[in-house]
Formats: sequence, structure tokens, C-alpha cells
Amino acid sequence: MGHQVTRQAKTMMTHKITIMALIAGIVLGATATEGFIVYRQSHDSQIFQERARCKAIADAYVKENTDLNDNSVTGRSVTLEKVDYSPGRNSCVAELNTTIFAPGAAYERYSVRDLLSGETLFSVMCNKGCMEDLLKLDLIDPAFDYIINNATIPMEVEKEWALKESSWQKVFGSISNAPASQPKSAPPSRR
Repeated sequence: MGHQVTRQAKTMMTHKITIMALIAGIVLGATATEGFIVYRQSHDSQIFQERARCKAIADAYVKENTDLNDNSVTGRSVTLEKVDYSPGRNSCVAELNTTIFAPGAAYERYSVRDLLSGETLFSVMCNKGCMEDLLKLDLIDPAFDYIINNATIPMEVEKEWALKESSWQKVFGSISNAPASQPKSAPPSRR
């Protein structure tokens, strides 16, 4: 009989330990889940704040760099296509369309710029006869998406962009003022 009581006590003790471990696991899991939710909300809030800051910087850039004369025949107009915060670059990246007006002509330049460093990361010029929508879909949008998600541009990607740009040049004539594989620095400020 003493042997049976000891066996029952061991079984009850094993059940108690199992129940305590289960409760501890549930509490630990709930705590970890709550911690993850708090972290995620904090991270999402930070990204939202960075995006809002980038939008304000982009709007200021457009305003500063648009210079149309009174007659709107000459000058430069900058249009913001997209802007986003790039965590990889820890910067604001914008896709811009700059139209340069001259008497009897207009030139379109599509570019992807790091607004904080002023660096033009990708740029193509679109002259008369260039199919702007296709150019945007084939070259500009993929470049923007790549730059948003990556801190640097590897040489292979620059070569791919240069090949695409080259094929565009064969079809539509000269569309760029420099090869895509040669990032252009920011133009000097006019102030």
C-alpha cells in the first residue's frame, strides 16, 4: 500500500509540473506576442513618420526646383511621381519628372533622387518621339523600386539598367544625357 501511495504522489506531481509548464508556456507566449505587437506598432509608427517627413521634403524640393517664367514658355517644371522612405538608405527617395521648356521645345527628364544627399541615382532624358509611359514602366519604376529596397546599387544592376537604356536608345534615338551606369551628382543649387 505504501508503494501505491508513492506512485500516485509521483503521478500527481508529474501532472502538476506539466500543468505549471503549460501555464508558464502560455504566459511566456502571450508576453512575447504582446512584445512583438508593441514593437511592430512602434516600427510602423516610425515608418509612417519617416514617410510623412519624406513627402514634406519632396514637396519642398518640387517647389524650389520649379521655375517657370511668367509666360510659361521657358523654364523648368518638376513633378513628383513617387516618394518613399528607404530604410536601406535611411533616406528619402523620390521619382521625379522634370520638364525643361525652351522656345519651341520641351524635354522630359525622369529621375530617381536621394532627396537628403541630393544624389541622382538614376536618370534618363526623353526627347520627342519617346514613349514616356513605356520608358517609365520599363526603366524608371523598376529603378525606383530597387533603390527603395536596397542601400546600394550593385554593378550588375547598373549594367542591366544600361543595357535596357541602350535598347531604348536604339528604338527611339538618344533618350539620355548619360549612361544609366554612371550615376549623376546633384546639379548645383541656383541660390
